[in-house]
Amino acid sequence: MRRRPPALAVLDVGFTKHPDLPEKRVLACRDATGERVVPFRYGDPATFAEHGTRTMLLAAGDGRSSHLPSLAPEAPVVLVKVGERHRVPRPAIVRAFEWLLREGPALDVRVVLCPFGDDPETPGAPSPVPGLVRALDAAGMVLLAAAGWDPESRCVSPASSPFALGVGGWDLDRDEPTAGPRVETVAGVLKPDLLAPSTPLRVPALDAGRPPETAGGTSFAASLVAGAVLHLLGEDPSLTREAILGRLRAEAREVPGHPPYLDPARLRRAAAGSRRD
Repeated sequence: MRRRPPALAVLDVGFTKHPDLPEKRVLACRDATGERVVPFRYGDPATFAEHGTRTMLLAAGDGRSSHLPSLAPEAPVVLVKVGERHRVPRPAIVRAFEWLLREGPALDVRVVLCPFGDDPETPGAPSPVPGLVRALDAAGMVLLAAAGWDPESRCVSPASSPFALGVGGWDLDRDEPTAGPRVETVAGVLKPDLLAPSTPLRVPALDAGRPPETAGGTSFAASLVAGAVLHLLGEDPSLTREAILGRLRAEAREVPGHPPYLDPARLRRAAAGSRRD
């Protein structure tokens, strides 16, 4: 019998209440942008943001309004605000990860969506983010990170971590990888791990009464893969990050010189793969 997927934690700059994610599926809302992590209300206008609304819906929306259901339309969701506009500072990422390590297990969070990159390293001040990513992985949380935020086209933290799944983008019109990040080996692991559709994508409109819109970015590619991972864990909660990556890669299309690509049909097959075992 199919189980309900575990919970998804979406870290982003803000979220708009939307009928594709009913309030009954939102387990918790937290704001990590201040000195302490504090609750906020789902639908609070002070936390509205287009980007986070689209990432949460592409990963776990049920499509009742947009008619664009995700691969995990029943998954419970935890929303964590980590920035403002286009800025996600490192201290907010650290507070959010530490909060998830404390509270995530009780909420059954198994997937963490991070559509952003860490700040650049500075000499003598290493970032705590890679260590926290490793701790989240050890706690059984699969971290999906967008790999497309560095102006020099490098795969940066947290997508570069060997303990996270880094997702790059694919241009559906050109049928080729999007520009950046370049493929590189980080700590012996080829990064990013996968490519997924990123542009142009049909995405739910913020105004639920309007038809879907078109947008793009590796944030949305990571969101689509997060939905597939949630579905897989709903079928088999014992799956590890390594096993999940193996299942996704088994369905993906090989691309010379690039990570394997999960097109929309392959994403759906990957999500359903455990039912064929």
